[in-house]
Amino acid sequence: MKFHLSSDPTMPGNQPGLPPQMRSRNRLMLAVLEEALVTFSRGLTSENVRERLDFYEVDRWIASRDHDWPFSFENICSCLKIDPDYVRAGLRKLKRDAFATDVDLQATRRREEGLAEKGGPDEDATNRAPDV
Repeated sequence: MKFHLSSDPTMPGNQPGLPPQMRSRNRLMLAVLEEALVTFSRGLTSENVRERLDFYEVDRWIASRDHDWPFSFENICSCLKIDPDYVRAGLRKLKRDAFATDVDLQATRRREEGLAEKGGPDEDATNRAPDV
């Protein structure tokens, strides 16, 4: 999954009618948001410890309702006219789907490891007539 918001001409930071100082501020905020989304996406299923820690940091930043800090998720979304709850909902879905897939993969690995230790599938189970 790739995020390239900064090159999208429809994003608020790229509007030519804004005064230069607002365009610069919005472009910086857009770059912060884009990097956060890339970090979130990269760390979502990563086995790399640093990437997972960065993912959790971004996840907490996005979940925060803080308005005190100029570069809080809420303030960035407000300046860019992006609905923060819409973004949160999409990222929650990505996280839920990724974690469900991760749990499925772990269960499959455990089953395969169990079969390997036993030397294959249980013969009683394979020779048994199906339940009707």
